[in-house]
Parts: sequence; C-alpha cells; structure tokens
Amino acid sequence: MRTLMMIASVAMIGAGIFCVANASAAFLSVAFVIGLIFILLGAFEILIGRRADFDVSETGVGIAKDGFLMLIFGIVIVSGQVTDDNSALMMFALWMLIEGVLAFRSEWLDIMESDADQRIGVTLCTLMLIAGGYMFFNNSTLRLSQTLLIGICMIILGLRRFWQSFSIEYSRPSFVTGNEEKLMEAQEDEKRALAKAKEGIREQKNAQRRIAKIKADMAAEQDIMMSAAITRQEREAEREMEE
Repeated sequence: MRTLMMIASVAMIGAGIFCVANASAAFLSVAFVIGLIFILLGAFEILIGRRADFDVSETGVGIAKDGFLMLIFGIVIVSGQVTDDNSALMMFALWMLIEGVLAFRSEWLDIMESDADQRIGVTLCTLMLIAGGYMFFNNSTLRLSQTLLIGICMIILGLRRFWQSFSIEYSRPSFVTGNEEKLMEAQEDEKRALAKAKEGIREQKNAQRRIAKIKADMAAEQDIMMSAAITRQEREAEREMEE
C-alpha cells in the first residue's frame, strides 16, 4: 500500500512538472492527462484508506475522503466540464485552500515540541494555503500562466501524498496475525503503564522532597520566632530589674 501511494504521488509530481515545463500551453491541452492522474490517484487513495493499517489518529479516513474528492475532480476534468483556464484555476485555488485548512493539525502549533515530521506537515499546509490564496489574485498581480500555477499545485499535492505514504502500514489478515498483534498491543500497553508508573514514582519522590524542605523551613522559622521571643523576654526582665 505504501509503495502504491508513493508511485501515485510521484506520477502526480511528474504531471505537475510537465505542466510547469509547458506553462505556455492552455489548460485544456493538458486537461486529459491531469484528469487521468487525478482519477488514478483518487482510486488508489480510496483503496489505501480502506485496506491499509493506520495509527489511532484515523489517518485512513482522511486519505479515503481526499481520494473521493480527487476522483470526482478527475472525472469532472476528463469529461470536459472545465471549459476555460480561469475556471480550472479557481477550482484548484479552492481545492488548495480547503485541503490546506483541513490538513492542518492543532498540535503543529506547538513549535517548541515539533519534530521533523510535523515541520514538514506545517510547510506543506502553508504552501497549499499560499498557493491557493495567490491564485485568486493572479489576474490582478503577476498574471502568471494558469497552467504553471496548476502544475505547482499538483507538485505540492503530490509531495503531501508522498509524505503521507510514510504513515501507511501494510494490511495483514487478522486470522493469521491476530493473536500476534494482540500480544504486541498488550506489550506496548505494559510499557506505557510501566513508564507512567516510573513517572509517578519520580513525581512522588519530588513531592516528598518538597514536603521535607517545607517542613525544615517551617521548623527553622519556629526556632527563629522562639529565639526572638526569648530575647524579648530577657530584655523586658532586664528593664524591670533596672527600674
């Protein structure tokens, strides 16, 4: 499944590069190739979303939805429903903005705790939002070729799917490996529970040390207060004797 996704994403990147290389051509002249790539990748994503194993974040559900949308777009393009370059540009602009927003995750906002995988995700989503936003104002700014911009969009979409392919695991029949997988899950649960227990012991020791320090500080304060009280009493006794 992972290899299938990689091949399809490379095909989309290749189609995007082809559009960039032929930026002077009209979109309708390359629409059939783009539509076929979309149909192919959309079908692959639907298959992968249903058959592959993913982590608990339900990545497969998101990939299947993306594949369904891509399949529809591909059918629309191949069937000739997109009749001019501006319509194609607006369609891709909306798609980039919607996918960029939906693909963004709230945990990516924690920059201090982000890893390389999260930084790649943030970069790709940012590129999608920038590309989608710019295409709405292309006619009033740089007036770049529509085919060029569509090719850039396809490259970004292909790169995102290539990055997603690394989260895919091969689907295995449960009747063969069911017990093995259950054992592995149980062992992972045990490791997590042990780690939590160790963390709890460390927190308990830290709390005990804080309690001991606070008690020592309180005892020291009481000693100082008693010493001060004794000193006052001695001074008062001396004054009374002098009087």
